[in-house]
Amino acid sequence: MTMPAQIEIIRRHVKDALARGGKAVVGGEDSIGEAVVEPVVLVDVPEDSTAVTEETFGPTVVINPVTDLEEAVEKANASSYGLGSSIFTKDRKRGLALAESLDAGMVSINSFLAFAGIPALPFGGSGDSGFGRIHGADGLREFARPKAITAQKFAAPLNLMTMTRKPRDIKIVKWMLANVQGRM
Repeated sequence: MTMPAQIEIIRRHVKDALARGGKAVVGGEDSIGEAVVEPVVLVDVPEDSTAVTEETFGPTVVINPVTDLEEAVEKANASSYGLGSSIFTKDRKRGLALAESLDAGMVSINSFLAFAGIPALPFGGSGDSGFGRIHGADGLREFARPKAITAQKFAAPLNLMTMTRKPRDIKIVKWMLANVQGRM
């Protein structure tokens, strides 16, 4: 693990999932060492467990059954986190529709992380998953701050942008708009 503090978060999530009736089908609490965490696959984890409700950022995954795709999307979108998602399907059209319905910053279809390998695509989450974007045009915009600056070169023929405008100026503008845009 590159961030030592993350190990305790992983340990807490796995421990909570197991204490609440979840089962480890790969790894378990013994997979969490001092500097290395081996993969942990958990099943039958309650939906209110920290392994489901918080971001773990470790080599852990929770697999819970659903009755249909609508329930899968509903459960995925019930989280306040939405970094990345993956959809595996033989039906490309349905996969694209599902991808549109997921509240996630990135979605891969028939891959678990394809979006990370395409530098032109923005990389970042939605909801409480991180902030901003990196990569692509959206990522570049994250490092910029738009600013508009104007300098008046000559006096405006009509004084409309101040509170000292005259009734005559308003009358002229109304006439111009009526003749250009239609009746007011």
